[in-house]
Amino acid sequence: MEKLIQQQEASFILGIDVSKDSLDVCLTRKGDAVLLHQKFNNNKEGFQRMKAWMKQQGCEARKDTLCCMEHTGMYTRQLVHYLLAREIHVWLESALQIKRSIGMVRGKDDKVDAQRIARYALLHQHEAQCLSLSGVTLERLKDLQASRNRLVKALKSIKGTIKELLSIDPVSAKTLEHVNRKAIRGLEKSKEQVEEKMQQFIAKDGELKCKYDLLTSVKGVGKVLAISLLVYTQGFTRMEDGRKLACYCGVAPFEYRSGTSVMGKTGVSKFANKELKQVLHMAALSSIRNNGEMRTYFERKVGEGKSKMSVLNAVRNKLLHQAVAVIKRGTPYEVRLNII
Repeated sequence: MEKLIQQQEASFILGIDVSKDSLDVCLTRKGDAVLLHQKFNNNKEGFQRMKAWMKQQGCEARKDTLCCMEHTGMYTRQLVHYLLAREIHVWLESALQIKRSIGMVRGKDDKVDAQRIARYALLHQHEAQCLSLSGVTLERLKDLQASRNRLVKALKSIKGTIKELLSIDPVSAKTLEHVNRKAIRGLEKSKEQVEEKMQQFIAKDGELKCKYDLLTSVKGVGKVLAISLLVYTQGFTRMEDGRKLACYCGVAPFEYRSGTSVMGKTGVSKFANKELKQVLHMAALSSIRNNGEMRTYFERKVGEGKSKMSVLNAVRNKLLHQAVAVIKRGTPYEVRLNII
């Protein structure tokens, strides 16, 4: 990932509303209020026709073009790869961000949506965060990460059932363990292969490998958390601030009060990335058990009367801020003698 160079505005703005089968494309140029619209198929043939249409409008579809579209999962994947291969700046923006910037709207139409995206990109292009080739690697890491999560859940489900039955019906538990032995081994083998493949993708990308090594230098940040942070922050280009990342993970505390009548407890928001929060939670628990620095901090704060969960949440925050710090500094984590 990389930010669009701010001092050089794009000559052409492309707003694309992506659906499973089609692309609604809106093209405009700098200093021109005219919005040109065309519809294409969401496949390689459609991409080629779109490029030919853009050329007819005077746009060569190169580095002077900024293409903005909403996150739509797999439906944008082929198009993003096609555009990146032609050095077009690709900006994937949150649909919620675009919607809120527009204000109240009525009705929905693919053509109108493409126009709205183009206008948004034209007005906010100085804020654009554009994909680079590392984004393709991160995309593949995200797929592998999702596969690993499914394997972990399957293993947890099978092993959990056997464990629960052991205290109630040992005979049945042993039967289940016997019949599922091959399945468990197969799932564990697949999990190992997925993790190995993730390491291979990281090793091939110099920028990601550097950031991965920096993250894993932090005590408590293991392979799973490091990869999760890289994937969900797009290589630390979407969230470069520890506080924002803590909000995204759902571990940043917020006050809840208004006037003299509403005096709620300070707590975290439920509006968060649940998967990343779970990985971070497990990393914090491991850090308290195995990292003397964090264990000392945890025991001291609990001894002062703080609740264990609030101190655990503080540990999660510390891990995130340490991770952001090593990325910003560009040097590995250094152990401090005292922790405040």
